[in-house]
Amino acid sequence: MIATTLPERLLVIGAGGFLGGRLMRSRDPRFEFIGLNRTVCDVTSPGSVRNAVAAARPEIVVLCAALADIDRCEQDPGLARSINVEGAKTVAGECARSGVRLMFLSSGAVFDGTAESYQEVDPPHPLSVYGKTKAEAEQAVLERVPDAVIVRLSLALGFSPYAGTNALLDKLQAALAQGNLVFAPEEEYRNAIDATTLTNWILDLASARDAAGIFHLGSADAMSRYQIVRSLAEAIGYSPSLVVSSNGAAGRAPRGRRHMLVPARIQQFSRVPVPTCMEAIERCIHDHA
Repeated sequence: MIATTLPERLLVIGAGGFLGGRLMRSRDPRFEFIGLNRTVCDVTSPGSVRNAVAAARPEIVVLCAALADIDRCEQDPGLARSINVEGAKTVAGECARSGVRLMFLSSGAVFDGTAESYQEVDPPHPLSVYGKTKAEAEQAVLERVPDAVIVRLSLALGFSPYAGTNALLDKLQAALAQGNLVFAPEEEYRNAIDATTLTNWILDLASARDAAGIFHLGSADAMSRYQIVRSLAEAIGYSPSLVVSSNGAAGRAPRGRRHMLVPARIQQFSRVPVPTCMEAIERCIHDHA
């Protein structure tokens, strides 16, 4: 008799967002995908989280739910902490209680951006409320689930499956379609990654039971936000002249100058190659076409 491997039950908390939605669109046969948005699983409610995990009976949870708008976090630090820190604690605690693997989505904003690049072993030093909540949440997750996977992203690129998310490309296309100028800073550098490569990496990590700890997921090199946005504008059929260099609007949350997150460890667990930043830009447009 030939043994067959049943797909693992993978619960995406925050399935209504950009990355959660992209994960739910995957047809990876290694997993049975269960997606919950905030109306079904409210991470700020321990009872809601416990009921969701009990009903889904997952083998692994991917926590995408977060208040990811960095400027809104700065304006409402209480709400940011409630969702990003206390919510992560609640989900991690339930995973620990239930014996479920956990993958937590974090950010390059845990760093101040003063170094040329950041390794996975480098200690966090955040500037913004958002970065501080993510750094605190990382620590809380690992305290509760020591073998959890922490995924840090510098900038994810792609179209969202749903309206109303924080996806850069959707916002860019909407602005350009209305003939608006788009302002992007030249002094902020990010090693952006396309959503398809990112999704494949995340699922490879989810499948690798010996994967644990912090992973930086991004392209092999960094480009300025100005260069990235100009390239995206041109790739979707608009004049790059509509993208204007800016050093940031007044009242904007503090951001690191250079978030080059070196993607070193992922190559131990995935055969998906690390693209250049320009390849990631081109791929995120092609995948939508």
